[in-house]
Amino acid sequence: MGYGVGVLVNDMERNGHWLFRYRNHLPLLLVPLMAIALRQSEGIERRFGGVAEGVWEALCIAITLAGFGIRCLVVGYSFPGASGRNSRAQQAVSLNTRGMYSIVRHPLYLGNFLMMVGAISLIEVWWLTLVAVLAFLLYYERIIVAEEAFLANRFGSRYQEWASVTPAFIPAITRWQTPRVPFSVKRVLVRESPTFAQIVVVITLIDFACDLAIWGRIEHGGVLLAIAAGLSLLLYVVVRAIRKNTRWLSTGA
Repeated sequence: MGYGVGVLVNDMERNGHWLFRYRNHLPLLLVPLMAIALRQSEGIERRFGGVAEGVWEALCIAITLAGFGIRCLVVGYSFPGASGRNSRAQQAVSLNTRGMYSIVRHPLYLGNFLMMVGAISLIEVWWLTLVAVLAFLLYYERIIVAEEAFLANRFGSRYQEWASVTPAFIPAITRWQTPRVPFSVKRVLVRESPTFAQIVVVITLIDFACDLAIWGRIEHGGVLLAIAAGLSLLLYVVVRAIRKNTRWLSTGA
């Protein structure tokens, strides 16, 4: 039995290293299901009125922004070489155990989860949200196994001590430890302006699709969302241009 479990964990770790490289592409796998779900969405407004619709949309957007806020806290308090901000392969010069990492081991994944759930719930089809949650857990479970195996091998007892008292995914708020480095707005602008633009654009596209599927037209709120999407894209372009042509947004990370 122990040998079988070990083989299973090794398989999950191997799959996790592969999935790690493509973790940001998970939402694309849900697009076909979203298209099907749009045909079944009757709209809360049609069934319960405009107030209920407004409350639901505000709740979904609040969940999405909460996820983005978590990402901003992680990035703003990060420092060069810390674990948890890698792109194509696991790497870490130092182990980050303060700030968001003092209350949860995988805060960036938690932030991604909340952003996905909030955005996809705007379609108002329960089974789509359920499938998205299950897909996320299946996908990221393997990534987390691979990441934690890497960190355990890299940092040994120090990692084990931190991991033994820090939850993997559900934050223990009371364990918060203030980071040793100051919060960097510049770092957040550089790293998270693309994320913010993606959030606003995705919410806008989902709102447009829902309006067309339910009412056959774009509702008035869609205009405001389109303006917000344009401004978020402009922010991204401006930040990118400043970073490329000046040193004003240099963060050293």
